[in-house]
Amino acid sequence: MSRREELAAKRRMLEARCGLERRELEIHVGGVAHSLRAVDTAVRVARRVTSHPLVLAGAVVLAMVIIRPRRLLHGLSLGLSAAVAARRASTLLRA
Repeated sequence: MSRREELAAKRRMLEARCGLERRELEIHVGGVAHSLRAVDTAVRVARRVTSHPLVLAGAVVLAMVIIRPRRLLHGLSLGLSAAVAARRASTLLRA
């Protein structure tokens, strides 16, 4: 086998491997993208609510009445962390 034939065979092997890795990456990214859609929706709703201060104040008062303040603060901190993580992940996925 000549050097040219060896290189052509190696190239075909590498192209096949690249194709397989691309498909695997598409599968993994697809799962992450699906998970982030729900987070993006929640962030969009949160932005709309925050643009209306009266609705936001009513929601906070209602939450304080229904949920204990400690649990509410814990939930808000988790939600904020999730929103920040979602924004960063969204930025990375767009690039």
